[in-house]
Amino acid sequence: MATSESTPRCKNLVLDSGPLLSLSPLRGLAATYLTVPQVLDELKDKRAREHFEQLGLSAGVKIEVRSPDAASLSYVIQFAKKTGDYSVLSHADLSVLALTYDLHIHAKAEAEKNSSDQDEELQPLDIEIYQDSTMPNPESEYPTSAPDISKAPLYDDPSDEDDGDGEWITPANVALHKSRALDLLPSADASPKRKGKPDEEVVAGCMTADFAMQNVLLQMGLSLVGVEGKRIQKVKTWVLRCHACFKICKDNTKKFCPSCGNPTLLRASVTIASPGADPNAPAMQVHLKPNFQFKTRGTKYSIPAPKPGSAKHGPGEGLILREDQLEYMRAKKLADGKREREEKKMVKGLMAKNGEGVNLGSWSDPDWMPGIMSSSAGGKGRTVKIGGRDGDMPVIGYGRKNPNERKRRK
Repeated sequence: MATSESTPRCKNLVLDSGPLLSLSPLRGLAATYLTVPQVLDELKDKRAREHFEQLGLSAGVKIEVRSPDAASLSYVIQFAKKTGDYSVLSHADLSVLALTYDLHIHAKAEAEKNSSDQDEELQPLDIEIYQDSTMPNPESEYPTSAPDISKAPLYDDPSDEDDGDGEWITPANVALHKSRALDLLPSADASPKRKGKPDEEVVAGCMTADFAMQNVLLQMGLSLVGVEGKRIQKVKTWVLRCHACFKICKDNTKKFCPSCGNPTLLRASVTIASPGADPNAPAMQVHLKPNFQFKTRGTKYSIPAPKPGSAKHGPGEGLILREDQLEYMRAKKLADGKREREEKKMVKGLMAKNGEGVNLGSWSDPDWMPGIMSSSAGGKGRTVKIGGRDGDMPVIGYGRKNPNERKRRK
C-alpha cells in the first residue's frame, strides 16, 4: 500500500537537457514530467537518446512534450533582460523557463477559482440560540484560567546549533548528498520539530543544471530542482563592463562599448543598494574576479595587411573590429528592419484587441510567430554561426578560432 511519503512533492516537473544528458535519476520526483521540443533537438548524443527513449520502460517515467505560450515566453524574455541573463540563454532555455512559468500561472489561477467557488458555497447560517435562565451554566463547573505552563523547552535541540562547516563530502557519502540535492532525502540540518509537518506540494518546478536559468527561476519565484547538487546559493544581477575603459553598460545586447568602441564588454555581477541603505555606501557595487586575465588569443601577431588580387580571403581579411564598419552597419540595418517588421505585426495584434493585454508587451497577436520560436537550436546562442556569421550579424574579430593555429594541409 502506497504511503504519503512515497507521493512525489512536485506535481509538474519541466526538464532541461542537463538531467537528460547526465542520465540523472528521475523516478519518484514528480507526478508529471514535461519538456519542450527544443530540448529534444539538443539530445544529439546516442547514449542520451537511448536513455530518453527507454525512460518509460526502465524507470516508468513518461515525458510529455509541450510548447509554451507566447505570452509566457514574452514575460520570461523581459524578465531575463532585467536580470542580465538574456544574452547567455539559448532558445531551448527560454522555452523551458516559459513552460514552467505557464504551468505556474495556470495552477495559480485554478487554485484561486476553486477557493472562490468554495467561498460561495459556504454561506453562514442565521441561527439564534436561546438559553434558559434556570439552567445552570456548564462552564461554571470548570476553572476559567488556564494552568501556567513553562515556555522553556524540555530538552535542547542540537540541530538548532550552528556546527560551522557541516559534513564533509567523501566518496562514501557522495550518493547520499546527491539524493538530498534531488530532495529524495531530508536535509542533514532538518530539525525534529519539522518532521511532523508535511512538505508543501510544488505545483510546477524546473530541473536544470544551468546557473543562468536557475538565477532567472529563483528571481521569478518559481520552484527549482537541482541536478546532482549543481544549484546556486544566491541570485545575481548581471551587467556589461568594458575591460578597456571600465565603463558600465546596462544594455546586454551591445557588442561594442558605447564609450570607447572596443569589443571588450564582459559580464559582471553587481549589487544594487536598497533605498534605505547607508547614504555613504555606493549605489552599485561591481564584483570582479581576482587576478583576471583577458583573452589574448590572436594578439601575438599583428593583423596582416590586405592584399589585392586573388588573396581576397586571406588571413585578416574582412574582420569586424569596430561598430561603424560598413559590413557591420549593413548587417545591423537588416536585423533592425527584420525586428521592425515583427514589431508592426505585434502592434497590429494589440490594436485588434483594443489595447487589451498591454502588460504582455507586443506579443498579443495570435497569428504572429516570434523569430525565437522559429529559429533552430545552436548551442548556447539563440542562432547558429554559419559561414562567419552569428545568425543575422557577422562574427566580431576572429571569433572563437585561433588565427595563429596552423591550418590543415589539403
